[in-house]
Amino acid sequence: MELPLLLALALFTLPALASHQWGGVDICEVRRDIMPPRLDPALLPEPASPGARALQRYCTQCHYLTGPGRHTQAEWPDVLRRMETLMSVSHFYRGLLGRVAIPNADEQAALSSYLDRNALRPLPPRPTGPPAVGAERAYRAVCGDCHAAPDPRAYPVATWPDLLARMDRHRKTMARPPLSAALRSAVGEFIGVAWGAQPVAGVSHQSVSLPLPATAPIVADPWGRLVSLAVFFGLAALGLWRWQQKRD
Repeated sequence: MELPLLLALALFTLPALASHQWGGVDICEVRRDIMPPRLDPALLPEPASPGARALQRYCTQCHYLTGPGRHTQAEWPDVLRRMETLMSVSHFYRGLLGRVAIPNADEQAALSSYLDRNALRPLPPRPTGPPAVGAERAYRAVCGDCHAAPDPRAYPVATWPDLLARMDRHRKTMARPPLSAALRSAVGEFIGVAWGAQPVAGVSHQSVSLPLPATAPIVADPWGRLVSLAVFFGLAALGLWRWQQKRD
């Protein structure tokens, strides 16, 4: 009895691994445009904190590990509410994802605080006037394609080359076109302007107009959303059916 108990305790303390399976469909592969890409846990801020541990344990049960910088402070509360609903349904009804673990009140508080503390700091909105052009337009389009465009000053200027390289790899994972040399140059130019303490929407960098890839904007996918909703309600229906079978 001691050996099985020790094995169970050891497994419980490890981060849960993403199953990705909704009725046999790998959602991280099918919906690469919206699901988080793979993230090395070592890249998480405060990796040993209770919030980071909760993120690794509970948020990888259905998809790859995501970072707190995927959403802004204003976005995270709504994201957490939606994820808690999905986890509760899967846990209670033992649906297509199986019974997932749910964080307790202390873990939820630690996770919420961690995400709020390390959330993405977005680029301030442009003042009213003509739309962005040149390097600013390129930056807002490229760096706001998968999430809100971050304020370049939220990260040390020396870290931007590695950050851009990692984001370019993530673009491929999330079915986005890779950065061209012109776009990468424009993004770097805008970062330099922002770190030069000039106004983010200044005019010094707006003399160059760069064509953006036609595939860069996120195209609405009503069929994909419909399939996602169908899977969710199918999960609930399957759970209700199993519950009714047990009662009978």
